[in-house]
Amino acid sequence: MVTPPVSAFTTRRYVSFFETHRTEPLPPPEILEGFFRYTSGRWLYDEDRRMKKRYLKFNVQGLLDAVSEALQSRCVGITKLPEGQYNKVFLMQMENGTEILVRMPNPNAGHPRAIVASEVATLDFLRNSLKLPVPEVKGWSWCIPARDQVGSDYILMKKVPGQQLTKVWPTMSEAQRFELVKEIVNVEARLLAGNPLNYGSLYYRGDTSAPLAAMDPALPEAEASKFVIGPIADRAFWMEGRHELNLDRGPWKTALNFMRAVANREISCIRASTSSDTSDDGSWLPGRAHACPERHIGLLQQFLTVLPYILPSRDASCPALLHNDLHSDNIFVDKNDPSKLTGIIDWQAAYIAPLFLQARIPAVFDYDYAYPWGGDQPKLPEDFHKLPLPMRKEAIQQLERQRLKKQYELTTRNLNPRLARAMDEIEVRDDPTSSIFHVVGNISINGPIALQELLIQIYEKWDLIAARRRIRVPCPLTFTEEEIRQARQTAKEWTDAYNEFETLRSELLGKDGWVSHENFEEARRRFEAQRGQLEDRWKRLVDVTRAL
Repeated sequence: MVTPPVSAFTTRRYVSFFETHRTEPLPPPEILEGFFRYTSGRWLYDEDRRMKKRYLKFNVQGLLDAVSEALQSRCVGITKLPEGQYNKVFLMQMENGTEILVRMPNPNAGHPRAIVASEVATLDFLRNSLKLPVPEVKGWSWCIPARDQVGSDYILMKKVPGQQLTKVWPTMSEAQRFELVKEIVNVEARLLAGNPLNYGSLYYRGDTSAPLAAMDPALPEAEASKFVIGPIADRAFWMEGRHELNLDRGPWKTALNFMRAVANREISCIRASTSSDTSDDGSWLPGRAHACPERHIGLLQQFLTVLPYILPSRDASCPALLHNDLHSDNIFVDKNDPSKLTGIIDWQAAYIAPLFLQARIPAVFDYDYAYPWGGDQPKLPEDFHKLPLPMRKEAIQQLERQRLKKQYELTTRNLNPRLARAMDEIEVRDDPTSSIFHVVGNISINGPIALQELLIQIYEKWDLIAARRRIRVPCPLTFTEEEIRQARQTAKEWTDAYNEFETLRSELLGKDGWVSHENFEEARRRFEAQRGQLEDRWKRLVDVTRAL
């Protein structure tokens, strides 16, 4: 493979070269190879496998022809745009002066046909039925000939107006940010008003097998009959070889069956990982630390036993379609007034799930500081005036973030009370069931420690949990005092080993070992110098995990 020069890359993650190439003749092979490869950075470990997961070769001429046919104008230029983890994105310049975005899912994005078909239908529903500011689809690989022509599934979309919130967020006033909060809350309220009837992913009728009814019959008949709910396109059901597993991918009629499918998916993944030895793929994730599979699976089976009794209320368990990644790069605002929302992008990961799994503070308004949920208002610490100047500045910044999050909470209570009530249920700090559903969905990756502790807490607090749900049944879980003691002792040893490993791992590798091209050699030098120490800490973590 021909590697583009380092000068062709920027230092920001997910951004590749921005050269615009004429399409007649086609760009030379070294440029075309840059279209197919991941070109935004490097990985310090496991790089070949990661690059392969993001390599997408397609028929460039076929794509140009498909775009030209869809827009009835000849394509005269193609630019590769910022590259994320799961998609290639190109900006196509047309002879008539228009521009169109082409997005193509990488192999690691999931089932390409399902995610494209579902996103197209979802965008149509959001834009034309709910009147939300989302990208307008101008074409897609809707049939086999279209996919064969390009060699990949794809979506053609118009650019949303405005500018990315990222560019203006630092200069916005608190009043402007508060106004934007209201805009986002209104979008979420309209999303919940869609009232989907079942759980899964949204499709056009005829684009999926075994569909269920999609939307509230109160919608106009033409709209209600246009869409259906089919198998879930969420990559958690398709990634890392999971497409080969016999999983229940829905659609589902109840939240109970949805969560059963999630837990059984994790069981299948643990069994497959053990049999194929993919647990030793160099990923350095807690769930890959060779935990005893029988114990791991046994915890999930205990969860399935108690699940029917711990589901949140019917209102919080209803089907909901929300955007689950509302960070500032996915939000577009007016160029003259950044408090006005003009568009929300990246709906590829949107699917219909129980509201208690979807209800969360949007990332753009969230932060990691302690936060007074409910009636308490954020305020400066009592000893604020005694703090050193740097700490006072930090306290003021923390208060600003708390005030923004509180504004979102209060605005949601006022304009979208249904979502606020669901959040209230999952914010109950003394109830272990408030977090167990998210933990279960990642146990094959994150390991069994958290689930084990939450199951023990459910057993210990069963009287409180049963009273809140107004049920009169004995706890279906049992633990002896010795089992609890041993579990917590092992959990403490595991936590100590994990924290020791993770401190060094994050220092050397960041989130996942990704670095920019400019920083790669220096980062690799530091990593190789301490790799032995990191591997020793990993071995200790594996040894502790095997004791589970």
